[in-house]
Amino acid sequence: MHVVGERLAELRRTAGLSVRAAASAAGVNLSTIYRIEHGLVAPREATVRALLARYGVPDATPLLRLLRGERAPAWYDAPDVPLHLVEELALEQQAQVLYTYGTHYVPPWLQTPAYTAAVHPGAETLTQRRQEELDGRHLWAILDHAALADPPLTGADDRRELLEAVQAAAKQPHIAVQIARPSAQTGLLHTGPPFTLLRFAERDRPDELVLHLPAGPVLVADPGQVESHHLVFARLSLAAFRVKETFDVVNAIRET
Repeated sequence: MHVVGERLAELRRTAGLSVRAAASAAGVNLSTIYRIEHGLVAPREATVRALLARYGVPDATPLLRLLRGERAPAWYDAPDVPLHLVEELALEQQAQVLYTYGTHYVPPWLQTPAYTAAVHPGAETLTQRRQEELDGRHLWAILDHAALADPPLTGADDRRELLEAVQAAAKQPHIAVQIARPSAQTGLLHTGPPFTLLRFAERDRPDELVLHLPAGPVLVADPGQVESHHLVFARLSLAAFRVKETFDVVNAIRET
């Protein structure tokens, strides 16, 4: 329970609360909070829920799953990894294939440190770890043309680095990159949030969907929504530049 305790301690400190305030919120004594945070005792589920509510954390699922032994601790359970990303990262690690697309959005597996710093300051180390953990998994990414032509980067060197990173990733045998054609040419416009579809190695395990919303990822297991996004991805792929055209398209963006 050391991992759970470390996470609870970090959340308390982030919330700016004392051990006494935590004990009061959970209805326990000071020594109990101390023992929980130092991994000396496993907290009750009700205690975890009360503490997280006091810390302003709406979803207790990641910690409760650890507490129940439903999954083993992993690198993304470290206190410096945002708790609201844990469930997504856990599924990501279990997936065999990831299909991802988003308007004006470069997915984390293809981002450069400068790009991550611009869109998610402080997440550079986490993004690098996700890229490292992708090794052995297959990624199929459809990138919006505008995301590469007009990224949130002011320096020419940073923009060039992003384009080179996309081309370097496209050379990898386990990564397929397509660039979407402008919707004015295809008549196909996806107005929903960026999304990632996860496919697992187990034949009887259904795919899952992650919607990348501003407030954080939303995991969707509903078969209807998963299937509809597979159809969207398939249409986008058919309308996009082919994989073998990616280098030429990126070079054209660089020249522009």
